[in-house]
Amino acid sequence: MSVIDKRMIAQSFGKAAETYDAVAHFQRWAGHALLEKIPDLQPDTLLDLGCGTGFFCSALSERFQSASYFGLDLSEQMLKYARSHHPHAGSWLAGDAENLALRDNAVDLVFSSLAIQWCADLPRLMTEVQRVLKPGGLFVFSTLLDGTLFELKQAWSAVDDKQHVNSFFLKEHYHQAVEEADLKVRLLENQSHLLHYAKVTDLMRELKALGAHNLNAERASALTGRRKLIHLTEAYERYRDPQGFLPASYQLLWGVLEKA
Repeated sequence: MSVIDKRMIAQSFGKAAETYDAVAHFQRWAGHALLEKIPDLQPDTLLDLGCGTGFFCSALSERFQSASYFGLDLSEQMLKYARSHHPHAGSWLAGDAENLALRDNAVDLVFSSLAIQWCADLPRLMTEVQRVLKPGGLFVFSTLLDGTLFELKQAWSAVDDKQHVNSFFLKEHYHQAVEEADLKVRLLENQSHLLHYAKVTDLMRELKALGAHNLNAERASALTGRRKLIHLTEAYERYRDPQGFLPASYQLLWGVLEKA
């Protein structure tokens, strides 16, 4: 996996704060599916890790009405948006999931939907989550795995040898990190999900509007020229399905982990 540039992550998602919710259809589907995987419990404190625009704070607060809500994100601009659109939701914290500014045994439930794929050190992330969870507390998450946007990555490889598509960890990396952090696995399963687009440029515009277009430190630095875009379009065409759409594959990992 390529090195992740966290400064670029914060900046990119910050710039996308105003456009994110309008295009985050897949992200909303994943978040709602993740809500259904939370077991019955009555937490006093919950942490929305990588809360972004705060979209799921309402659903979490409604389900766990007695819990204190904390939304944490790497991007100050995302948090600014969350505060302005959810002024009575709870507390909003700027911070890094790999270095949580929370005391030990402070949280009953950590909820994280499509956020931890931007972490660089999975063992450290899991250790931090384990540290802040109370005994019996749960970490419920969705994340992206290697193989996500496979078609786009393969199409770019026909154009040049630069890094154009985000790389993600394997499922085995999560298993190892969970084991090292001494967290009990209730659920750790992967799922493939396919989106469809009329044109490859539709996919690329959506990724840009989400702030997730290319965030690896080894990314190509130059702007994409017209000639390269034409070649990319031609290379992606081989994936067009019989219904006339271009597929974009997402590989998800669902997790429910418990602190003993």
